[in-house]
Amino acid sequence: MSVIGAYQDQYDMAMLISGDSDLVPPIRQIHELFPRKRVFVAFPPKRHNQSVALVAKGSMLIGRKKLAESQFDEAVIKKDGYTLHKPVDWT
Repeated sequence: MSVIGAYQDQYDMAMLISGDSDLVPPIRQIHELFPRKRVFVAFPPKRHNQSVALVAKGSMLIGRKKLAESQFDEAVIKKDGYTLHKPVDWT
């Protein structure tokens, strides 16, 4: 989600995964300048922010179970053979 992306018509709807209130001004600006575009917010666990929810055109909470179910395996092998490992604190 970005204001520049809105100007370049790169999306009709953006899903922002954050609870950071610093994003309120750009969300508000996108909705004011581009009333047909939607910024929808998905809050990570324990990151709900009412000020963000109020300016979004929809929001939801991502539960811990859903977050855990959506993670990659412990190791992912890239096409070039390099192995990426999930950080221990992500489990």
